[in-house]
Amino acid sequence: MGKKDLEKYIQDIGTPRDYSDSKFLVYVEFYKPSKKLKKIISEHCKVVKELEFGYLCEAHLQAIPEIARSLSLKNHGIYQIVRLVKLPGY
Repeated sequence: MGKKDLEKYIQDIGTPRDYSDSKFLVYVEFYKPSKKLKKIISEHCKVVKELEFGYLCEAHLQAIPEIARSLSLKNHGIYQIVRLVKLPGY
């Protein structure tokens, strides 16, 4: 993939300064979901659905580092956090 092709994919991915009311569907993955993990995540966003290895959540972008921080402070390993899509209506 050439540099020019790569530019079209990365031009709109930098959003750490997004303090808007926009919410995103976010997937938080663990080895095994638990009530403890769900409770910690729920302090920062709305857990929409439990999946086999994690949770789908509605979250503001600024909640994502807070979720990671809260989980790591309780010594929970995070396999990945993926921002899936901006939710309509926010």
